[in-house]
Amino acid sequence: MTMPTPSATPATLTTLVPLPEPLLELPDLGAEGVGADQQDQRRAAALRELAASRAWADLGWPELLRSLVALGRTDVPLGRLTEGHVDALRILRQADVPPAAGAVYAVWASRSHATGVQATPTDDGWLLSGTLRFASGVGMVDRALLPVWLDADRSVLLDLDVSGWQGAADSWHTPAMVASRSLTVDVRDVQAARTAQVGPEGFYLGRPGFFPGGVGVAAVWAGCAARVADLTARATAAAPPAPARALRWGRVRTELACAAALLATAAEVLAAGEDDPAHDPAHDPARGAGGRGQELSTEVRSGVAGCARRVLAECHALAGPAGLAYDPELAQAILDADLYLAQQNRDADEGYLGALPR
Repeated sequence: MTMPTPSATPATLTTLVPLPEPLLELPDLGAEGVGADQQDQRRAAALRELAASRAWADLGWPELLRSLVALGRTDVPLGRLTEGHVDALRILRQADVPPAAGAVYAVWASRSHATGVQATPTDDGWLLSGTLRFASGVGMVDRALLPVWLDADRSVLLDLDVSGWQGAADSWHTPAMVASRSLTVDVRDVQAARTAQVGPEGFYLGRPGFFPGGVGVAAVWAGCAARVADLTARATAAAPPAPARALRWGRVRTELACAAALLATAAEVLAAGEDDPAHDPAHDPARGAGGRGQELSTEVRSGVAGCARRVLAECHALAGPAGLAYDPELAQAILDADLYLAQQNRDADEGYLGALPR
């Protein structure tokens, strides 16, 4: 993996807030003669390179969000995996806990369909059992931040070595995001030491950075949409000019510009909150002082996700059946991005925003 060369630099795509370039120039993972094991090795190496490419925990909001857009524009599954590492490092920084040196992290916090990991206190820690869904990066990451539940409402966050944990290979039933290795892990009688705890009880969900962290995910979504646009432009480079194609590319540009503007504005607001000496992040963490918190995160996530979905729809039409059938990289990126965007619950987000005082 190398940094992109000038000849490989993708189009700007937007003017008001130019989109950053990909962080790495990746090899063709699906090239002829490259087997599945070699693909996995190359992707794991790229994940480590991306994780080490920035001092992620030290970045201010403007630089962080631009770097996350660049991350999504690099590769959809790798963008999702590296964002989990970035989130973990910033959570550890909020708890004033140093990360394990050189480790690639994940955050495994899903409670999909009432699953999750329960913790029974022991003399020197906890005994963990449960079913963990969407454990992204199984076999690729070294450590995970894992909220474990003492009862239905009380949790503690643990920093665990998961390098030896195994996921159920048959638990993922779609080709979309298969490279993210988001498998189901069966946790049975795993002992965790008291020293693994990160922050006080309830820290993961109660910390002021919980909702703003969702803006980072939205930045990767925007980058993934740009990634699909890049691949669509490559796949259709020889297509003759046509008014309908120009219209679709105009819509793609507009949507990407709107997503970039949302993120740039959010970065300014979040940075102003951090820089304000009177800012009290502990005050009403569900809303946050100075516009930080749930309302900001939900507006940005909902807006960026909508933009990204419309980009995918236009690129799907631009590529047509030939692009989807004969360009495996583009077809896979559209599948990956579509599933990744499904992480956003549109009804919940829009319902929350619509119920706010007007």
